[in-house]
This record gives sequence, C-alpha cells and structure tokens, in this order.
Amino acid sequence: MDVELRHLRVVCAVADAGSITRAAIGIGSSQPALTAAVQRIERAFGGALFVRGRDGVFPTAFGECVLVRARAVLAAADTMHRDAARWLADGEERPVALGGIGGSMVVELADRLGDSGRGQAVSVTTEFSPLRLLDLVVGGQLDAAVVADYPGHALPSAPGVMSRPLATQPVFVAIAADHPAAARAEIELADLAGERWVLGPSDGAGWPECFEEACARAGFRPQVAHRSTELRPLQRLIAAGRAISPCQVTFPASPGITIRSLAGDPLWMRYLIAWSTEGAFGGHSDALIAAAEAAYRSDTDSSHAYRRWLARREEPARRAIG
Repeated sequence: MDVELRHLRVVCAVADAGSITRAAIGIGSSQPALTAAVQRIERAFGGALFVRGRDGVFPTAFGECVLVRARAVLAAADTMHRDAARWLADGEERPVALGGIGGSMVVELADRLGDSGRGQAVSVTTEFSPLRLLDLVVGGQLDAAVVADYPGHALPSAPGVMSRPLATQPVFVAIAADHPAAARAEIELADLAGERWVLGPSDGAGWPECFEEACARAGFRPQVAHRSTELRPLQRLIAAGRAISPCQVTFPASPGITIRSLAGDPLWMRYLIAWSTEGAFGGHSDALIAAAEAAYRSDTDSSHAYRRWLARREEPARRAIG
C-alpha cells in the first residue's frame, strides 16, 4: 500500500485525539474501521506508530518521527491547495508565508501583518525544528519565520536569509498541580533529579541537548520516560503525574497543570525573526521586525507565570532604588 495524504491525516487525527474512539468520532468513522486503518498504515510504514496505555494511545518514538514529517507534508499540501485556488479564482498574488516553531507567537504575528493594511493574505506553517524553518525560508516556501536557539547552540547563518533577535526568555517547568513542588514559587532544577521527564526528539538546533546540559550542571542526568511533540498527550502525561516537562513561558494553561520557574534561571532560549531577502519582506524588514516585537510582547503578556517571574526580578531593583 502506498501512503497517501488521507493516511497521514488519519495518523494526525489519532495523535491529536489521544484515543482511537475519539478520533473515529471526529472523522466520522467507526472504532473497528479506524483501528484496521491504523494497522494498515503501520504496515505500510514498517513499524508501530502508537502504543496503548491506561490513558489512551500515545505515539511511539517512531510515530513521533512520522508525525513531525506528516504534519509538514499536510501543511505544505494545504498551502498549495489554498494558493492554487486563490490564483485560479481571481488571480490574487501568493499569500505572505510565515513559519514558526510550536507556540502562538507566529499566529500573533500573522494577525498583525494581516491587519497592516498591505491588503495581502497571510498563511502560517508550524514546524518543530528551527533548522527546517530556515530551510523553508532559503527555499522560498516561507517569506519569514519565528525561530529559536539556545545558549551554546546558536543557529547557523543561511544564504539569502537575514535575522534579528527579538528576546531571550527563561525555560520553565510544567508539573502536575498536586506535585509537592507546585507549592513553591520557584523550583531548584537539582530538586527534580529523581523525576520522570517527557521531552521531544532533537530539533537539530540544540533542544533538548541544552536541557540535558543544564541538568548535568545541576548534577544529574534526566530520566526521560516519554517522548512527545504533541501538546495534548504532553498535557495528559503531566496532569496525570506520569512525567514533568521543561516548557516555554507561554505553555498553554490547562486543568491539573502548574507552571513554575526554575531558581537561578539555569536554562534560556532566544527568539529570532528570520526573513528572506528575496521574499515579501526583502524591502520591508522594519515593518516585519516591529510586528514581530509587538507579537512577542502580546504573546508573553498572556502568561501569568511569566508575569510573576518578571515581578520577582523587578522587586529587588525597586527596593534598591527606594
């Protein structure tokens, strides 16, 4: 059997739902039919994509690898169909193509550019890997992308691509709301040495290697019990107390999960905006940078955990001035 786009959509639907039954309802199928379809798809790929657990189904390590690529293929196909339909319908120019790592900042940026008065549509593509996003900018599939790098793991330069740092922010930790450490305002990384962690696969740009380096400096090697790039399985694992995870300051709030900063801020990440010198922003980089900076501020302002972190660090300065 050749793998088709419809098969990739099935794989993504199961991963998003975290359950064969819920996925079947969502796509208008039956549980037995979807189970059989997943088994056929797994045979076509040559390995198991999901494993069943008490809380539903979760991607295997191989499944995570397939999911990352499946989402990229589906996003590219959807963009192609939208662009083709627009060109055929009324000859409009290609939409501005934005990319971004996981998170809501690229959507904030798209909203701002879409309201900028330039009269051009904006499309969004998300990728797990910053390097993949840079490749898409180099190849002309994206006009600009929100990317990130980490201390000791700066992103390499790319031909025909300019970039500008937007901000540096700490990495927080997501734990179950009933975790003993949830009562603390901040958590020492070393105190989490005995915990089970859920991490994503390597993004090729320094994550999770920089996290593992921070753990080594704190005197331990993290016990990685799960691998996931999917938000819903990640949230379920954390809320159930089966693992904890490092996270961005804008990690979505959900029932049963508490976000805490790490004492001493042992781990950081830097956001950048990158754009093609030959793309839509080749002659309008100032407007892009201003919109990206505003999108970053709006995105982080929505994080209660980040606002508390800022307040704790501003308080000593206010006392010193007083």
